[in-house]
Amino acid sequence: MSSETIDSESIGPQLSLEDVDLPAGVSERFRTLYGVDDELRTAADWMAVTRRELAAAHGRTPTVEDLCTSEDGAHTFVGEGSQSYVCVLDPLAYPFIVDEPGTVRSETPVRGAEVTFEVGRESVAVTPETAVVSVGVSDHVDAAGDATLETVYRQVCGYIHAFEDEAEYEAWAADAEAATTPLPAEEGVAVAREIARTLFEAE
Repeated sequence: MSSETIDSESIGPQLSLEDVDLPAGVSERFRTLYGVDDELRTAADWMAVTRRELAAAHGRTPTVEDLCTSEDGAHTFVGEGSQSYVCVLDPLAYPFIVDEPGTVRSETPVRGAEVTFEVGRESVAVTPETAVVSVGVSDHVDAAGDATLETVYRQVCGYIHAFEDEAEYEAWAADAEAATTPLPAEEGVAVAREIARTLFEAE
């Protein structure tokens, strides 16, 4: 592991997951996915239910090995090595889980452009500055009962992407068979950081 470790307190907006509101459509899809009646108004609610339901299904909390990797994924973390992922939040969470600075390179789904996230020891730089990150859940989700990691991969990961700007997101969202919402890219990094802390128990 690199000796250049991350000061996560310095990276990205200092937001709480409670500050990130979920639109009603996204919230309802997550409730259906997990088969719960909980009010999921914020990303904090989303993560609390995700943690609880995955622990119930698997008897443990997620680990770095549970991130949704793919040989041909559109989102790649490059550090001491490289690994591609299905959704952009996984490689953005990775440096906070394992304490390794690096670069996330994300291919956008409409234009095929590249959004880069340079996650350094005390800062993050996003190119282009207009980039946004989507969060979403499939329109075709059924109540899962026991919500497994595989269910989350299938119903959620395909709708979490990076875009050059909100116009590209809107073009994609118009045809996506999912309830989605955009976040400014740096806020997406902060959400990934908080997911690493709350779901994966990163320091």
